[in-house]
Amino acid sequence: MNIRKTIRVGMVTAIAMSVIMTACLDDDSNNGIQDIPVSYVSLYNASPNAPGLNILVDSRQINNEPLRYADNTGYLRFYTGKRTLAFGPYGASNITLDTVVNLEDNKPYSIFVVDNFEHAEALVLTDTSVTAPGTGKAMIRFVNLSPDAGALALKVKDGEESLTGEESFKDATQFAEIDAKTYNLEVTGSGEAATSLNVPNVSLDEGTYYTIVVRGYKTPPAGNTNVLSAGTIRH
Repeated sequence: MNIRKTIRVGMVTAIAMSVIMTACLDDDSNNGIQDIPVSYVSLYNASPNAPGLNILVDSRQINNEPLRYADNTGYLRFYTGKRTLAFGPYGASNITLDTVVNLEDNKPYSIFVVDNFEHAEALVLTDTSVTAPGTGKAMIRFVNLSPDAGALALKVKDGEESLTGEESFKDATQFAEIDAKTYNLEVTGSGEAATSLNVPNVSLDEGTYYTIVVRGYKTPPAGNTNVLSAGTIRH
């Protein structure tokens, strides 16, 4: 598919933040912008004890409000090639996480800041699949970003079979085809302390890609209220 035509650049998703981002490309003129190789990058703060974050791309801060926990920028246009991303507490000069990502022309990516903030990592996912959804179908992916919930699976609530296998922390499934309709979903985990998390009224539109994100703590540390929860990203 032609990503430049189908992705709404800078779109606000179901769990998107309201910050205004400064441009990652120099948009002094719209003339010829399509000739510049670009990729599309969504940034997501999934670290459940993180403060609001600065976002730096090649040493340049791109946000003028903090990227708070569970905030999502929507897709931003980035130059292709190797880009250095850095994150630190908003309004401060120190950097907690920096990483280099190699971005390909015309490809969309989701980059998640994950784990406890003192051990933060960047999880980079490509937001495409080999096959496009068929008629009446959507594509869905599941990612486990809870540091302490153990392996988790996604299923239709009261359904007999899981939509996914159990995914460990920081693991994500590939996109899979599913009927385009509204679901009551459930996140489950096995083991000594089984997990059950309801994800109600997830509406999937035909021809659209979605990621179900589980984030937060099953058992939050003292003073932290970011309990286990789920959100839906529409790509």
